[in-house]
Amino acid sequence: MVDPEAVAQQILEGMTFEAPEVGLAPRPLEDQADSIGLVGAPVWMWVANAGPTTWGPNEEAATVGGVTVTVAAVVESVTWDMGDGERVRCGSAGEAYAPRLGVRASPSCGHVYTETSGDQPGTAYVVTATANWTATWTASTGAEGTLEPPRPAATAHVRIGERQVIETG
Repeated sequence: MVDPEAVAQQILEGMTFEAPEVGLAPRPLEDQADSIGLVGAPVWMWVANAGPTTWGPNEEAATVGGVTVTVAAVVESVTWDMGDGERVRCGSAGEAYAPRLGVRASPSCGHVYTETSGDQPGTAYVVTATANWTATWTASTGAEGTLEPPRPAATAHVRIGERQVIETG
């Protein structure tokens, strides 16, 4: 007799789950070595490579002993560890920043640093984006359930400085 949950687990283990590519404004140092953001200014975060293996839907099926099992996985959210002790959980892939938008908060996924990254290794915060996948399975027998997919993560470095204004008068 076929165990559809075991088949579903095998399907899940054969599926490809890739880490999200970190999209940040200000630009990650890996993309632009002289990039710098400012304390108090909005930081935008997004998944730069959203697709079936980084965001979903990611679906595969197999038939064993006359029983067809389908596994479907999607990213429920991305947890952004901002490197300053704060975590931001975003339920979408976010929206990419464009310079024409000026200095404004992201409409979907953002953060504001309250301190410079000057005391961090390499004078930059390490930002980690972890994809929180959910996976469900169904079988042609009517059985169904959930599985624990991997949680791939990617990192990038962002430098945050400050601007000081001196008034003379």
